[in-house]
Amino acid sequence: RLVHILSLCVAANGYIALLPSHHVSLKTSRRSTQLHSLYENHPHWHWPDDSSSSDNYSNEPIFYNDFDLIAIEQESDQFWESPSAKQLASSIPANVRPTKTPDTTISDFLNTRISQVTKDSRQLLKNWRNGHTKSYGAFTINEQYLLNKEENKEDDPNSIPFDWVRRVDIGQYPRVACGSAHGSIFVADTTSKQVMGAARAVHYSEHSDEYTNALDEQLRQYIYGEYDGGGVLDVAMFGKNIVASAGREGGVKLFKLLEDGNQAELVPQGDVQALIPLITGALPIVVTCMKFDSYGRLYLGCCDGFLRIVTFPQDFVFGDGADLDSQDLHVTVVPHWSEQAPSPILSLDVSEELEMVVTSHVNGNGRHL
Repeated sequence: RLVHILSLCVAANGYIALLPSHHVSLKTSRRSTQLHSLYENHPHWHWPDDSSSSDNYSNEPIFYNDFDLIAIEQESDQFWESPSAKQLASSIPANVRPTKTPDTTISDFLNTRISQVTKDSRQLLKNWRNGHTKSYGAFTINEQYLLNKEENKEDDPNSIPFDWVRRVDIGQYPRVACGSAHGSIFVADTTSKQVMGAARAVHYSEHSDEYTNALDEQLRQYIYGEYDGGGVLDVAMFGKNIVASAGREGGVKLFKLLEDGNQAELVPQGDVQALIPLITGALPIVVTCMKFDSYGRLYLGCCDGFLRIVTFPQDFVFGDGADLDSQDLHVTVVPHWSEQAPSPILSLDVSEELEMVVTSHVNGNGRHL
């Protein structure tokens, strides 16, 4: 199977570089997962029918080679000359026996189609071997800072400081979301090369005293190593307007980009309340990584070693309104199936084609559900 990869690279000067690459060949397999048992009765989760599965199902991955058709003519000739094909033909009555030369019209059609597919495959292979990518500055989160600098306002204590992008995620093209070193969240359009909306200083950073740092020092070392650029831990975007972000103060904040003509505003939608303890003074659960699936479900990897799945109301996910009541959120905690104690999650990925969620942990283990 072929997909088109669109990547965004973060530059040290606060710019985003847009890198459209060429095709990549994917290796895929399908397996049943533990998420079946968690969501078999969920109204928004539709699993394929596995009733046709057999006990002889192989766990070996299925590999797809898009260039196999180049040799299809040779394989066809080899089949008709093989002993097995001759034996099969001799066992069939003459009046229904298949011939090597089918109806001329069908044969001509198939040969034309084979030639076209072969030509396309060869061109694709050539592009794969000789393709080049181009990068360019898509936008900057420091546009307002640069405008203030031109007007000699950068020394104003209330002016916006220079910032750096620390996390980025792609929503519905060409929309992207960014989390910065100063704890701000941005939504930008890579086609117009402009920031559409911003929520500034909504997360903990070393430049602000509004939040308490709940990130464990050892866990910080596992995530960043010797160098920590500060700011937002992770950001995820769904569609063209929904953003979720995690900061060092713990928990997850939600935003929605509201557009009215040429005007746009990134409106806060509150926090995921299930991550905030009921005990007064206790810090929220730190979320280290997150990702949306195509249904708008949000997967959270947490410092307590548990994977959480946040399900939103459908009118919020696919509608244009901004009235999200945090009580409408449904948060599922995926059980821990190992005899070992839960280990903090460092990263995760979601594959809907494989019906699988994979997490990596501090103790070096990986889990798939």
